[in-house]
Amino acid sequence: MTGPRCPYAILTACSQSHAFDERRFSVPCSEEDALKIGRSVARFKPSNDNAIFDCKVDHLRNRLCCFAYVQKMRALTQEIKVLSRNHAILWYEEGAFLLKDTKSSNGTFVNSERLSKSAEESSPRQIFSGDIVQFGVDIIENANKVTHGCIVAMVRLFDAKGDEVCAPEVSGSTGMRELEQLPIGAPLINTHQLFQLHQYIREAAHREHMLEQKLAMLESILTTTEQATESSWQALINEDRLLSRIEMLEGQLALYSKNVSSDKIREEMSQLLADKNKFETLAKDSLRRSLEEKNEALQRLADVERSLINTEEESALVRKRAADLESELEGALAMNTALNETIAQLQRQLRSAELEGDRIY
Repeated sequence: MTGPRCPYAILTACSQSHAFDERRFSVPCSEEDALKIGRSVARFKPSNDNAIFDCKVDHLRNRLCCFAYVQKMRALTQEIKVLSRNHAILWYEEGAFLLKDTKSSNGTFVNSERLSKSAEESSPRQIFSGDIVQFGVDIIENANKVTHGCIVAMVRLFDAKGDEVCAPEVSGSTGMRELEQLPIGAPLINTHQLFQLHQYIREAAHREHMLEQKLAMLESILTTTEQATESSWQALINEDRLLSRIEMLEGQLALYSKNVSSDKIREEMSQLLADKNKFETLAKDSLRRSLEEKNEALQRLADVERSLINTEEESALVRKRAADLESELEGALAMNTALNETIAQLQRQLRSAELEGDRIY
């Protein structure tokens, strides 16, 4: 019998983040046992089931051999650490996931909004699935102008039942009331929503770029494989021809080594061996051409099948569009019929009114 499930969170690195593998970890249900988010130290190492990240900048110290120089540069090295050891905490309480900055140097951000000032503890901030969280800021090393990225991740949150905890949706009536209360010219979306939308578009563009790179790499590998296959096939054909030639020469050598009295018989045997080799070569060439034609036919068949699939998809789209247009046409005809009936009724009412007016006069 399994125990009760715990709320859990998934962190996925964004394109501008310091690289890390996707994290999936349980979230405690009290602030006292809250999950620690911070920089790796000797006791806490990065893992796929925690929120510890290895993105500190301390390699300057390793390059300094002078102890005095180390002491002189220690403050600088400490200042350029991206994450604090105890940067933030995360816990689950009363159906909400709460994030709190614990006096970090470079801050914690939710949808580009900083939770507190440097070295100040923030109040708990409720977060939802789809939010963009950022721990620390990018640091540029003055010595060699190297930029060390911070942690930027899209978070997905799930409660103990396994249901995703998303931001509450605004009902239609509430949304209309809020729209009516907005002044003229005011934006319809806030900065947080605009930031999330920008981040989603950026991530989609990054993933599309990565897919294009992978596709180009696969195409290059396919081209190289085809060339290697063709070279191997040609080498196999050449090897077979050489073996046939060697076999014929061995046969001729065996024939000449025999004590055959008649030169005519020897010439006929040699001619027969040459004809045999010629026929074998022609047969192998014919077989090779047949295989090449078969491969070309299979390739053309695959192209035709792909074209057929594309044509069927286009045909389905055209049929759907035709059905939509037909339904729109039926709606327009029904509206036209209704308008004609209304016009006819108005005309009858007009004639009745005219007749009534004539009787009055």
